[in-house]
Amino acid sequence: MTGILMVAIAGLAIGFSVAAKKFERWDISAPMVFLAVGAVVYGLVSELSIADSGIQKIAEITLVVVLFHDASSVRATSLRNHPGLPVRLLLIGFPLMLVATFGATLWILPGVGIAGAVLISGLLTPTDAGLGAPTILNPAVPNRIRRALNVESGLNDGLATPIVLIALGVLSAEEGETLPPVAQIAVVPVGLAIVLAILVGLSLAWLLDQSKARGLSSRRGRSIVVLALPLFLLGAAEIIGANGFITAFIGGIAFGSASTCLHEEREASVLLETSADLMSMVVWFLAGGLVVTVFSVSFDWRWLVLAVLALSVLRAGSVAISLIGSGLQFQSVLFVSWFGPRGLATIVFALLAVEELGTDSSLVLDVVGVALTTVVLSVFAHGISAEPLAERFGRWSRAHSLEKPHPELAPTRTRGRHAIMHTK
Repeated sequence: MTGILMVAIAGLAIGFSVAAKKFERWDISAPMVFLAVGAVVYGLVSELSIADSGIQKIAEITLVVVLFHDASSVRATSLRNHPGLPVRLLLIGFPLMLVATFGATLWILPGVGIAGAVLISGLLTPTDAGLGAPTILNPAVPNRIRRALNVESGLNDGLATPIVLIALGVLSAEEGETLPPVAQIAVVPVGLAIVLAILVGLSLAWLLDQSKARGLSSRRGRSIVVLALPLFLLGAAEIIGANGFITAFIGGIAFGSASTCLHEEREASVLLETSADLMSMVVWFLAGGLVVTVFSVSFDWRWLVLAVLALSVLRAGSVAISLIGSGLQFQSVLFVSWFGPRGLATIVFALLAVEELGTDSSLVLDVVGVALTTVVLSVFAHGISAEPLAERFGRWSRAHSLEKPHPELAPTRTRGRHAIMHTK
């Protein structure tokens, strides 16, 4: 990374953080600022290039940290005790959204082919609650709704990861005219990732709890362990040939479910959350550069059509079907449907597509173009609407007893990404 990028990103992070409260009052989120300034900087400084191996690695490590953080924040026991809405959204809504987006992509962009449509559907399906942090952090919104959105966004990017990676493997093979066995691009890396993640996640959870119980570590030391674990999982995955993203995701679930310390001691995850915040800011800045790079080459109106459909009709239809019989009123279903913003995972998957397929691929422009168009729309539409709609929905929910928070539900443990703006 050049000195210009370092100064621009670090300076912007400092400037934004010291004035975060002011931005909050204006309904301006961190992704809005970093995306816009990144686009301006890349547009003005011609020698900056987004096609850099260092940038790709930063994006990959960021996704690993975010996947681990999100997954570890969702305790399996909590999900098992209060499955309801999250399970519906993940096991019904998520597959429906994948299928609907796949069909819409083939209809609007038939040239991308089946594998390309699978890739785009995997890119556009995972949600990012960090963009709608005022919704998940707003106590006016019923707890069961906040829990559902939080768990959905924490887990669906991990569910989308193997779909994206398998599609990229198939497309790369097509480019090289040699299709590797399914085991080579999917079964072996995923299988190794699951075994590695469970073994390491459970072992480190036990070790951390024992360390705390026996007085062998300090709170700061335990927070360092939590921060280092996703990086350890990524490195171990690369050594044995496992998929690093799936390893981080499954490892986060295993570690978060087994570790008592992580959930009883708030400080244990502070460093991880702060690192995820900062790394996310870097990726949003780089995303601005990717926007300039792609849109300066071409812009296809069909990208915009598919982006609007993905954020509205396709999401709303999938969520509405998944929530049939849940007891939620129409207003609640509409609220959950709208707050499915697309963000960090979509950006990182798009960068992976550039790295895997190469800039000369006839497919990569459509894939990245659709991803960027969707994310740019989502960043501003969801960022601006999150706070006012959450407050309005909160007022409505208080007037309807069926929509009040369930008394047996504990307060939602919300993810920390972008929370810098929303800490009262």
